[in-house]
Amino acid sequence: MPLNRRRFLAGGAGTAAIGASRRSLGAECGYDVAIVGAGLAGLNGAMILTELGARVIVLEADRRTGGRCLTKDSWYLQPDLGGAQIGRSYARVLDTARRLNVELGPGAHINAPYSFVVNDTLIAAKDWAGSPLNRLVGPERAIPPHALGGFYVEGRTPFTTLDGWLQPEAVAYDISLAVWLRRQGASPEAHRIIRESQGRPLEDLNVLRMMQEATNARVGVSKIDPKELVGKDAYERAGITSQRVVGGTSRLTDAMVASLNGRVRTGKRVMSIDLGQDRCEIRCADGTRVHARFALAAVPFTVLRQIEITPSLRGDQADAVRRMPYGNQSQVWLRVRRPYWEMDGIEASMWTDGAFNLIRQQVESDGARELMSLLAFSDKSVRLDAGSRARSLRDRRDRADPPLHQGPVRIRRRAFLGAGAVPARLQPPVRARPRHGLLPRDGAALSRPALCRRAPAADGSRHGSRDGIRRARRARARGAAFGLSAGGAALRPREPAG
Repeated sequence: MPLNRRRFLAGGAGTAAIGASRRSLGAECGYDVAIVGAGLAGLNGAMILTELGARVIVLEADRRTGGRCLTKDSWYLQPDLGGAQIGRSYARVLDTARRLNVELGPGAHINAPYSFVVNDTLIAAKDWAGSPLNRLVGPERAIPPHALGGFYVEGRTPFTTLDGWLQPEAVAYDISLAVWLRRQGASPEAHRIIRESQGRPLEDLNVLRMMQEATNARVGVSKIDPKELVGKDAYERAGITSQRVVGGTSRLTDAMVASLNGRVRTGKRVMSIDLGQDRCEIRCADGTRVHARFALAAVPFTVLRQIEITPSLRGDQADAVRRMPYGNQSQVWLRVRRPYWEMDGIEASMWTDGAFNLIRQQVESDGARELMSLLAFSDKSVRLDAGSRARSLRDRRDRADPPLHQGPVRIRRRAFLGAGAVPARLQPPVRARPRHGLLPRDGAALSRPALCRRAPAADGSRHGSRDGIRRARRARARGAAFGLSAGGAALRPREPAG
């Protein structure tokens, strides 16, 4: 049962017609759509549906709204833990900000240049190429560790237009990063360093997706003077072409919530969605029940798989929800009290092969350099969360100011602001930058438009197809948005054509 403008208009938005006759004791009734999740995707969906005349309710498990968009107003300088940059490709986000009179400022923070920590040894950027700890081979030796992935993928992307990855010849790049690196002659040490940077097995990463995003970034900076981009990583280049929300990204999601005039309910953790013949019943952990004609799940798959859906998802869509990996990120934020990079003459940010992936010293849009963040991605994030490291860091917030260690590297004169260590399996990912990917079981063929369709690679492996990547990219702000209708028709996978 597809949800569209025509059905709402034809049904007079459905609010009066389904009111009293469908009312159940103790349940909130009369909604056209119940949306699960109050992040950007859920809030945007609610705004669109409200404009169409639908009666909407948004159910958010957390006590706050915004999802991964989170400004820590109580911390020094109110850092954004997610969604700090709004690039040119996020036209809908920019349009929403303008329509809601949310002030945007030019530029976003960038990161100070990188030094490198390998085997617990700090190496200045100027010493990297000749360092005995640099075990790369040939031309690789001149490439900084954090830029090595770009050297092998971004720098070799053949596409020049945004739709280049959709052309038939692009299927040759629908392979894993591990296979691609072997074909490019990357050394074993290059494999190791790129694996450290990504935080997950290279077999799980799709080259076509990476090239697609590299092309998007390239097109986004095509009108920028190339001299401004020399020596800058992807995040720094994004800063040049991005805007930011003045006062923090939470001001945008707060404005979106306000525009919905009380339609957003927090503290409503959805436990089950029952799809009846003419309505959905959504049950929350606090006992709340909501009846609606449709349910829209605007949460990551890791959250969606914890919700009991009856009748259950079937076939390859169920497989996608069950097995879609999620690359979590844990962050520790510090305040820099003295410019340690001036004291030792070494670059302020650090790429590391230790407990964290990156230690970033932020340069704000006004030139201020008072914050730094320690980031652990994917596997390292899980290990960090599972151990005592994050707890011990939290415990130190009221103590004196001892140096923070990264092996023998010490960052002195800093103050602890806070740690965001979120186990991936629990995943309210308010401090996460997601990385999605799906490698379904052999023989899987999803409905059209597909979440992912598998194309055989030369070595027999299969990876997400262009259709799948396109769908995932469109929904990446919050994993994916699934429409559930009464009777459960919306999620039934269709047979592939042909």
